[in-house]
Amino acid sequence: MKFSRINSLLALLTVLICSFLLLACSEHMAPVAVGYNKSYQPKIQAVAHWRSLAGDVADRVLMAIEDRPDLREKPVFVVLPNNRAFSVAFYHLLRTELVSRGIQVSHNREAQGIVVEYAVQAVLFDSARFGSAMDSMGIHQDGDGITPSNNEIIVNARMFFQNRFVLHASAVRYINDADLPLYFDPQIADPMAESSRSIRMINR
Repeated sequence: MKFSRINSLLALLTVLICSFLLLACSEHMAPVAVGYNKSYQPKIQAVAHWRSLAGDVADRVLMAIEDRPDLREKPVFVVLPNNRAFSVAFYHLLRTELVSRGIQVSHNREAQGIVVEYAVQAVLFDSARFGSAMDSMGIHQDGDGITPSNNEIIVNARMFFQNRFVLHASAVRYINDADLPLYFDPQIADPMAESSRSIRMINR
């Protein structure tokens, strides 16, 4: 009986020591990386997709104005951020979409008007997010024939009145890698830093 009690105490002590060691190790371990569930993100393939994005922004502007009775009769002025191809095209497309929805769009900025600005942020991934995994599976494109891209853009749109935000919205899109100069020129320092910026993400 004496040996049985000693064995039981030893077993309990062993369990307590193991539990303590596991707890100590778990407190110092980095979180385990897991992937997100499968999702879909549009990829820009044509100017028509720029127009679609402009339409989405125009819808958000219209909804924001309709929620503010004090703004319904005020004109909207769209700011052209820079002379990149996308920015210029989006400027005209957005004004077209706003006018088509019955929104007053002013040619010049007015003191009591609403201001709409947008900025393009390019995100350039250096890590092989698709290549190695897709090559190993023998996959080079999805079911729609659209290949993945390492380059993405974030289009941030904001509308404000008297220094107060009325709307702030963001849209994320894939772009073709070769189309990056349409959105951002990494060789030229853009004077409007808040309007077009590139972020390079490197896998280390």
